[in-house]
Amino acid sequence: MPKLLSLLLIWLMLGCVSAYDPKLSLDADLVVVSGMITDLPETQTISLSRSRSKRDSADVVTPIRRAQVDVRVDEATTIRLTESQPGVYAFPADFRGKVGSRYQLRFTTEEGESYASTVESMTVAPAIQRAYDQFTPTGPTVRADGTPIPANDVYIDFQDPAGTRNFYLWRWRLYETQLWCATCKQGRYMVRDIGPVGAGPLDVVGCVPDQSLVYSNLYDYACRSQCWDIFYSTAIDTFSDIYTNGQTQVGHKVASIPIYQLDPALIVIEQLSISADAYRYYKLFADQVQNTGTLADSPPAPISGNVKNLNNVQENVVGYFTAASVAVSRYKLKRQNVTGAGRYQGLFYAQTGRLPNVDPGGGSTFGTGIPSALCVPSATRTDLIPEGWNQ
Repeated sequence: MPKLLSLLLIWLMLGCVSAYDPKLSLDADLVVVSGMITDLPETQTISLSRSRSKRDSADVVTPIRRAQVDVRVDEATTIRLTESQPGVYAFPADFRGKVGSRYQLRFTTEEGESYASTVESMTVAPAIQRAYDQFTPTGPTVRADGTPIPANDVYIDFQDPAGTRNFYLWRWRLYETQLWCATCKQGRYMVRDIGPVGAGPLDVVGCVPDQSLVYSNLYDYACRSQCWDIFYSTAIDTFSDIYTNGQTQVGHKVASIPIYQLDPALIVIEQLSISADAYRYYKLFADQVQNTGTLADSPPAPISGNVKNLNNVQENVVGYFTAASVAVSRYKLKRQNVTGAGRYQGLFYAQTGRLPNVDPGGGSTFGTGIPSALCVPSATRTDLIPEGWNQ
């Protein structure tokens, strides 16, 4: 269960919902669905997996491969998805969700089990009018010794539309500058140039073992170019306008960003307009996971979403398929309001608990001779200047 809950929080692809039988948290074989159609200019995907847990063993999460996955649009058009990665099914590259359209997920596993979601509609998301931050010397994150880490609390203002019920979900991602791109244990980082130095592509060798070094030796390598680490929100932040319909919402706190370095950072805030059923699902999930104990604690039981087995309605399917319009705000944390400069030792120190140990030998006897490493793009790192960084 802890692994399953962590996946759901990271995916944030979280109606009436019902609790599972509590014994399933110890002995379960669950289909997990993660999918959210948006109107953002990005590839849309649906993730399917299976979580198996036994009373005497740890959770095992495996992708559901080779399923036939379709999305029905407005009860008229069917879009076939293709498996782009194990268990990840992608829409055509040019597909975008549209406000006013209705969507239903349907899929059949390789074993012949058929599933379908309820129909979800996409409603317009109001714009974020303003984003701003406030320095707080005692943020919610603490160091190993229990002392609080200062934070930038980030707030937004927006105008809630009048005359309609609206339900919101917020998520964010943060770009922090990273100065160190590789760490080698009992080894050295090797990079071989193909062609003239600085003029052509690079053949990355990576960390090469060096038996002349002690086993515990760590060498760190600076980034050869600009590099950013990417962090994602994990808390579920929802809101209903039941008591504030049509009012201007001022000072909604969307994030508390720990300050590890004084370098500027960029937070990309997404304000999603979701359905009433999706709101209830997210709210119940947050109440069970976030508001009782800690994220490491298992709730009494997983909660079912809006996807059902067409041949066995009693099967518990975890996760939620929905559609959401998204308003985006890119806000630069310039950290000019931060005080106590001596407390901030950099992102590398925050991640590793130590200062960098530079390779005195240059990192290679046959490479470039520069003790540095490439910024390798991934889901949590990029070498491309984030949109909004230079604002």
